[in-house]
Amino acid sequence: MLPRPSSPTARAALAICGAAVVAAGLRLPFIWTGVSIDEGGFAYVTQQWARGARLYDDDAWIDRPQGLILAYRMLLAIGDGQWTIRLGAVLTGLALTVLIGLVGWLLLGRAYGVAAAALYAVVGVAPHAEGFTFNGELPASLFATAAVAAALWWRRTRTIGWLLVAGVAAGAALTMKQSGFDGLVVGLAVIVASSASRRLPNVAAFLAGAAVPLGASALHGALTGWGRYWDALVGYQIEAIVAGRVDKSHSRWDGFQDSIGSVAIDLGLPLLGAIVGLWAFRRRRFFVGVLAAWFFAAAVGVNLGGAYWPHYYLQAVPPLVLGSVAGVAALSRRLWRATAAVALTAPVLVWLVALIPASAQQRQDTVPYYARALRDERIAAAIEQRTRPADRIYILEAEANIYWLAQRRTAYPYIWGKPIDKIANAIPRLQDMFAAEDRPVLVGVQTPPDRVDDSGTVGRLLQTHYRPVQTLDGMTLYVRRD
Repeated sequence: MLPRPSSPTARAALAICGAAVVAAGLRLPFIWTGVSIDEGGFAYVTQQWARGARLYDDDAWIDRPQGLILAYRMLLAIGDGQWTIRLGAVLTGLALTVLIGLVGWLLLGRAYGVAAAALYAVVGVAPHAEGFTFNGELPASLFATAAVAAALWWRRTRTIGWLLVAGVAAGAALTMKQSGFDGLVVGLAVIVASSASRRLPNVAAFLAGAAVPLGASALHGALTGWGRYWDALVGYQIEAIVAGRVDKSHSRWDGFQDSIGSVAIDLGLPLLGAIVGLWAFRRRRFFVGVLAAWFFAAAVGVNLGGAYWPHYYLQAVPPLVLGSVAGVAALSRRLWRATAAVALTAPVLVWLVALIPASAQQRQDTVPYYARALRDERIAAAIEQRTRPADRIYILEAEANIYWLAQRRTAYPYIWGKPIDKIANAIPRLQDMFAAEDRPVLVGVQTPPDRVDDSGTVGRLLQTHYRPVQTLDGMTLYVRRD
């Protein structure tokens, strides 16, 4: 038998590590459930970049910062299967569990840190918020939480180096997703609340650290083409707002209504628990200030996304978990605390347990993107059979993952649907692609052409230059007539 840790500190650290193992175990099964449209699209852009395409140019266009693509590049270096992408989500969930435990420890003590790690290990799976997928919000939360932990450690040790670490982590979060500024906000809040005489030098050190990854991102953008870089990350969104170009079929309010109900299944009780915790600990001004700043920044980030996809809400999970643990701790009786802890984890645990006796079909229908991933694999296999590796294809309008699954390049830069609605020249470029002599060899149609181009031009060109050869799982494949 292994010897038991002899100190409370060692036992708490071991418990947090144990929670991290649980976190990895709960996320591990989803390695084999395929990837989402976004994950596959990120993998496609990463692959094109690795093969020599210039990031943010037509062959590798994406509206995400380079940090996320670098993370994908490292994962795909392990292997080119879908499992490597989900491995990133497993490892990120494990690391986040440790960091949230550390933040809790630094805020309210060892027991609080252990409880926070244990709660996040389960609640962070958040199946209705896609907590086991490797979208930008998850690694952004990882670096933001690391920034908070480093800032809190600086508060305890007053070692300026930790402010530099905190700044680098906060900047790295922004290179994962533009909305990942919560680490920057909370880090600054910690510094302002913890220093009086040397506040300006401390803030300067923190911002200097943040400037490293952000400066590297901007430098790369300048070297590869500042205009393309700026337009992809920020410009086209601002231009669309100014010009009034919006999603033709799905408003912001529609997106919020579609997502909030299901996401509330996972995060509704943690939100309630966090409200109780902040009220119960209202006299602990530093604690309340840190969590309030964190949740506010995360909420702003969720709303800036605009589409309210379920995974947007993942940025709010760390502060909700930390607040919920405070809410549980505020209960006076052990039975009540135990009941509250069970209630907070029950939605996720019940969902996970229900998968065990479920049939294969039931699992595919229950796990987000599982059935869709299998369907897209079948479509990709059909495309591979009908095309050669050098052929270019196009999927109308937004199945970004199929390009990666089929290992075929696209002839059109905007492989997600939202940019097509927002970018001024997106539809004219789509029309030009179909009219050109070197038009795609194969086109997969899932969205009716007239819903994408209401002028009818794309639909007419499709009928003129292509003929349908196969309908598979709701997608019709067309090949060139010539």
